[in-house]
Amino acid sequence: MRRLFILFAALLLFAGCPGEEEGGAAAWEEEEAAGGGSVEEHFSIEEGTSTQISAGEKETEELTPAIEYAEDPNSNLFIYFITVGYGDTQGDAILIKKGDFDMLVDAGPLEKKHEVVNFLFEKGVDDIEVLVSTHEDPEHSGGLSYVGENFRIGEIWRPEEGSAGYTAMINSIKNENGIKYVEKGDQRIFNGLHIIVENPVAGDQRFFDTDNDGVVLRLEDRGFCTLLTGDIDGSAQTKILMDSEPCDVVQMPWHGMSEGLSNLDFFFDTLEPYAIVISGSEKDWTNSRQTLYNKAELRGIEVYENYDGTAAKVTFDGNDFAITIEE
Repeated sequence: MRRLFILFAALLLFAGCPGEEEGGAAAWEEEEAAGGGSVEEHFSIEEGTSTQISAGEKETEELTPAIEYAEDPNSNLFIYFITVGYGDTQGDAILIKKGDFDMLVDAGPLEKKHEVVNFLFEKGVDDIEVLVSTHEDPEHSGGLSYVGENFRIGEIWRPEEGSAGYTAMINSIKNENGIKYVEKGDQRIFNGLHIIVENPVAGDQRFFDTDNDGVVLRLEDRGFCTLLTGDIDGSAQTKILMDSEPCDVVQMPWHGMSEGLSNLDFFFDTLEPYAIVISGSEKDWTNSRQTLYNKAELRGIEVYENYDGTAAKVTFDGNDFAITIEE
């Protein structure tokens, strides 16, 4: 009888084990479903690959807002007209750098996004205080999203004119201080650099045209002036030139071709530039740049083409300016 009792007790003990194991597994699954007992994981993705690290391995850094920079109004001013044009594609990407202040005007076509970002890294850009989209043409706006993926952006400037797709793209770019719809008369000063918006005009005075409602910027620093014109043609040029003053260095509108030259004499006579920059591609598919060269030569205006190298670089040290082509 004792042997039967021991055998019966052993069977009961053995039968109880599966019940405890099932109960433990069910409890773990419920805890996991509730978020408890699991290990949080972070993934960093770069160039299509992923690296898995456990939670807590990377400490959170306190970052200075991207719109902030070290004030040094007496530092040199650099303006780089980055070469992004190729073949028939004309495009713009312009880096404005004064001390710790960095501003990017356009980012070239999508096909040149890597070149633009690499150029910014090479010039020591750590974040971008102001990112400007002059207008939605893809040879100007195509690389903007990729720039936003690689740099912290303080704020974004854009024109009111633009399609729903363009607006969605701009809105998708992460920034810290909002998106500004800029218009003629807006002014800001960054690190001693006075930035004046010359175009687009506001409200009913708009052209409702992508090119002519694009952003035009006048940059003034200690008596030195540079005008960035985008793709405006004769219509917008006339409104801008009516109350414009001379400017030392001028980017030629519409990449120095066709519609951009429709007011060329008025343009030169009003702005009286010492030098002009033609940005875009060496392919003059409108066969109109020769007129620009001839009229510039008659007036003694120096001509610089950014497609002769990696960029046309304007340098101003507070007294003198120089333009060089970077190879």
